Amino acid sequence: MIPIDRFNLDYGRINFLTDDKYNEEVFFVEEDRKVSKTNVFSICNRKFECPVDLREKKVQVRFDRTQRNRFIVYFKGKRMGEATLLNLHHNANEVRKNIENKKNKGDNK
Repeated sequence: MIPIDRFNLDYGRINFLTDDKYNEEVFFVEEDRKVSKTNVFSICNRKFECPVDLREKKVQVRFDRTQRNRFIVYFKGKRMGEATLLNLHHNANEVRKNIENKKNKGDNK
């Protein structure tokens, strides 16, 4: 029996994955990372922000080893979301609301 005939015998038993945006994540590489106090982790020589507050916790980061353009964060086996590349320039120039409120309160005295 040639391989294609054997395959055709069991063709009815094959279950195919449904086509959705999470299927490719099944085949991603997974690496453990420690999140810093500022909710940032480093992978592939770049720094990323976690999608939710996971400060000082260990997370699993999944990514496609060939493209390395999407990094999915998992915590305790649950998908937390896609990490975003850290923009140091934006973070340095962003005005914080609580700091702005403190300045305004100081002016009222």
